[in-house]
Amino acid sequence: MYIGHYAAAAALLALVPEPHAAAVVVPVAVGVAWPDLVWPVLVLARREKVTVDPGDPLQRSVRFDAYPLSHSLVLSNLLALIPAIIIALLCRSWLAGALFLVAAISHWLLDLVVHLRDLPVLGFGRHDRKLGAGLWRLPRTAFFAEYLFFAAVVLAVAPPRLFAGVLGGGLLLHLLNANSAFGFTKRNPFGTPTAFAIMTLVGYAAAITWFLMAWR
Repeated sequence: MYIGHYAAAAALLALVPEPHAAAVVVPVAVGVAWPDLVWPVLVLARREKVTVDPGDPLQRSVRFDAYPLSHSLVLSNLLALIPAIIIALLCRSWLAGALFLVAAISHWLLDLVVHLRDLPVLGFGRHDRKLGAGLWRLPRTAFFAEYLFFAAVVLAVAPPRLFAGVLGGGLLLHLLNANSAFGFTKRNPFGTPTAFAIMTLVGYAAAITWFLMAWR
């Protein structure tokens, strides 16, 4: 999931009274992306492992072999306490830290819908269970479902003045990911773990920038 994580960001910000929302928008925008900001760094550092089929551009062909530090329900979110505390201290707001942590947890829960059975529960132990509902097996369905979910949440919780920027920018970013659902190219343009990791990092940096500019 990509743009769908910003449905969680919109929902969390809607819970914050308007005068305080501006102070927590950065922690929330970064928090929903946190696992996918950490993951590329760990892949590049060879601490986590992904296998990319260069002959298949579809997302379902990407195999997340090992990512317990960035994408497990328990360990990853325990580790997310560290940046959450740092954010709380820097912002002088425990609300900012708490929202960052909740946003990071939401990432795993939303990924659970689309991922294959590769999301670790504990993040440690020889017999750790892995989960995933596997919507990516139906790539076109997943593509439309993700944007519809994002749009429905934004329309339900965001101030109307934000609709154009949030929905329009979100659609543009989502369309940039269309090749992974429709397979317009015969080969994966990001066909190595390094290229895929860098693409993920750049994609989320763009999403954070867009959301911070749009949610004003």
